Amino acid sequence: MRFDGNINFNAQHSPTGAFMSFTLGHFGTGGGIGVEIGRPASQNVFVGVKQGDRTSRNAVRCLPFFRGTRAAGATSAADYDAEHVQPPPALPSIESYTVDKITRHYGWATDAWATDDFTFSIYTPFGSIPDPTTADTDALRAGLLPAVVATVHVDNRKGTETKTAVFAIDFVDPGARILQAEDGADTAPTPRLGFAWRRKLGVLGTLDGADDPNELFALQRWSVAEGLADINPVHELGTCAGLAFEVPPGEQRTLVLAIGAYLDGIVTTGLEGKYYYTRCCASLKDVLDAALDAAADLRSRAAKLDAKLAASALSPHQQFLIAHSTRSYYGSTQLLDVGGQPFFVVNEGEYCMMNTLDLAVDHVFWELKHNPWVVKNLLDNFVRYYSYHDQLKSNRRSTDALIPGGMTFCHDMGAHNNFSRFGHSSYELPNLTGCFSYMSLEQLCNWILLAACYVNRTGDRDWLRKNRPTIEACAQSMLNRGGDLGFAQFDSSRCQSGAEITTYDSLDHSLAQTRNNLYIAVKSWASYLGLAEMFETLGDDADKWLAAAARVAKAVVAHVQADGTIPAVFERDNPGFASRILPAVEGLIYPLYWQDEDALNVNGTFAEMLKSLKRHAVELLTRPGTANLFADGGIKLSSTSNNSWMSKIAIFQHVAREVFELDRDPAVKSIFERADAAHVKWQTDGSAYWACSDQIINGTARGSRYYPRIVTTALWMERTKRAKTPVAVRPDPTGAPVMET
Repeated sequence: MRFDGNINFNAQHSPTGAFMSFTLGHFGTGGGIGVEIGRPASQNVFVGVKQGDRTSRNAVRCLPFFRGTRAAGATSAADYDAEHVQPPPALPSIESYTVDKITRHYGWATDAWATDDFTFSIYTPFGSIPDPTTADTDALRAGLLPAVVATVHVDNRKGTETKTAVFAIDFVDPGARILQAEDGADTAPTPRLGFAWRRKLGVLGTLDGADDPNELFALQRWSVAEGLADINPVHELGTCAGLAFEVPPGEQRTLVLAIGAYLDGIVTTGLEGKYYYTRCCASLKDVLDAALDAAADLRSRAAKLDAKLAASALSPHQQFLIAHSTRSYYGSTQLLDVGGQPFFVVNEGEYCMMNTLDLAVDHVFWELKHNPWVVKNLLDNFVRYYSYHDQLKSNRRSTDALIPGGMTFCHDMGAHNNFSRFGHSSYELPNLTGCFSYMSLEQLCNWILLAACYVNRTGDRDWLRKNRPTIEACAQSMLNRGGDLGFAQFDSSRCQSGAEITTYDSLDHSLAQTRNNLYIAVKSWASYLGLAEMFETLGDDADKWLAAAARVAKAVVAHVQADGTIPAVFERDNPGFASRILPAVEGLIYPLYWQDEDALNVNGTFAEMLKSLKRHAVELLTRPGTANLFADGGIKLSSTSNNSWMSKIAIFQHVAREVFELDRDPAVKSIFERADAAHVKWQTDGSAYWACSDQIINGTARGSRYYPRIVTTALWMERTKRAKTPVAVRPDPTGAPVMET
């Protein structure tokens, strides 16, 4: 799919489970192969052509994926003979294509840049990750190969002179090397040639369409220009390595590339883990060879995924957001071998926190579609290593009077490959009331919701029976924390003099405080429904948990205001009482996912809460001068914060469409269409360098960058209802907006 917006943005291109990304796309800032860094790499990437053969002195025209031909302070030949410095020989200039000379095609698994001279494409198909406990070595090798493939295609059939094409990476830091014959580079039926950075990163290529595949040659100098012009294309002191080939007039060539990484040995602390792919891949060269062997299949799979997204009923803006976020999710994934057992980790983007539980509960929809075992692995590891028991403060400001709390879970498992001490996260601290405080109640809800989603979609009763004691402990802990209203009436003793917060930690008071929070109330309601479903599956009576859900629903309805909206925080003396939030409806995603028709029945037990939440959402979207839309039309989660998160907007939109069918109204449909267009610009303009980012302030990525959680946009592929007749939002005689039925 040709992308017609701003093409000057980075995207991640990643395999599964390797915490690796080949990030590229933002002009003038470089990119390249990054491993375990939570940000774009800082290499210069040269993809281009020059007129003439390999010795030609003509300019090399490249895609603008480099900061300069040499990095400031980088070593060069002059540093080795400082006393007798000679003027450097004239070298071909390095020029960039201007944006008007480049088109970009951005599909679900293919990212391609086309010029009049060549096309450069990167392929990142995704699929199910084999369960390491049951899969054979061949399946694991195919599913966990830490590499992506790319092609440089030059069509010179209408040309009158030879062209020379190049793909090169200036690693800037010393350590580049050519993959020689002793590395196994020429053992394949078609000769292969490559380059690497030490034992860690590498590229291997083969040339299609040539009468003599040995036309492919390697270069390694201090700049790509030297490698394409000097009598010695390879000098092992150089930091810039690459592959190049000539294309005679009347012919075409395709360079097929494998771009990968390989980290052997222990890579984590606390829990010592190594990459699971090391069990089925022997070395970097083995990885690159395997990727080239599979290149045709990977390209075919990428094309099928592109076609699937393009054939969806979604708009081009929605398709872009799904494609962009899927890439970002996989860039953060990491499958470890810890003591011989698989340990799946999703790192939190730029923050590199490991298995942040309030991200995991949003990833669950994607993971259960593709890799259900990953969710079970996460649930079990949180119970084993990162659960704890606390007490509750009956007095908000003091720990002098404590009451029973119960089992709950940490915010995360560690950061930057360092597992935290068991029972503690890297994030949470006592004596705070904002960022970095504890999230004890919400993380309890998150584990329950993850468990309920897993059991609902897999039917794994063995796991449920085995974990009955944990489910029972979580249920009692929910009741203890909920008091008479059923949700968040007390703070954990771990907070000491502080107070609990929510996953919306960096927003304003409308979403930061857990206690008496509307968003937490509806999420707690969903957690009770999840408990009811699991206990019913175990053969127990679900009435107790349905009654708890009903108490929460009643409390929500009791706080509806005269204008049909509901305060973000129910405490009148709290600034959040004046805030209005769209995440009020977020908890409805779970009964929708479970296909719990009773819970979402407009004439059922929770009819009043559903009606109230629907009116709340309609009012915030449609009233004149609404504070829940930005000037560009993007959706604003809180009326009192300029900080909005794309992953949560995606969930809100899905609930609005699927539960409330708000897009049946032409006015709301138009609002959503304008919002989708704004959200694309948030990524391509406001987060151009950082690839896919979640936390956007006034259209610019200021946090949660390089982030996995926006894979919630993939929920839009699961549309279950299609509007037949447009229905308008209109005011009733009291002035409150309602939906016609």
